[in-house]
Amino acid sequence: MHTVDTLEIAKNKPTKQSSSDHFIRHSQNAVNGDYTQWMSSSTEFCSETINANEPSWWAVDLGAIYDISNVVIFGRTDCCEERLSDFSIEVITPCRNNTDWFEDSRIEVCYYQQEPTKWLNATCHKRMIGQYVRIRLSNPKQLALCEVEVHGTFVGFLHTGKTDVRI
Repeated sequence: MHTVDTLEIAKNKPTKQSSSDHFIRHSQNAVNGDYTQWMSSSTEFCSETINANEPSWWAVDLGAIYDISNVVIFGRTDCCEERLSDFSIEVITPCRNNTDWFEDSRIEVCYYQQEPTKWLNATCHKRMIGQYVRIRLSNPKQLALCEVEVHGTFVGFLHTGKTDVRI
């Protein structure tokens, strides 16, 4: 359990999702600080993937290594609760400097949610250290996220020469 106050560290950080960001519901919408959960009112709100052959996912690059305490997820309230169900929240630590966010990385599950949800404050079940946070469905269906907050404390930078963080 974390004893220090943590900050929200994902707002306006780089994001990716499994389906192309040329799709109308961009991944960046989930960290833009807009908590509107009514996706049908505008394309500016929420991110959403398309159906594919692989499980859908969304991820944020925190830009450094953080000790992650919890992840707060705001889903849709206008419909489609099933687009936020049967998913894992993963904390990912790169093992070397790589342009691919997930290649050669250590991936640990912070939390798993089976039931559909419109809002979730997921506390990691153990200490989680990483640079990326990914929300990944277990099945190939659409994933919809309206806002994602990642709370944690700064640990350091991974690939900065003599000051590399040893995890």
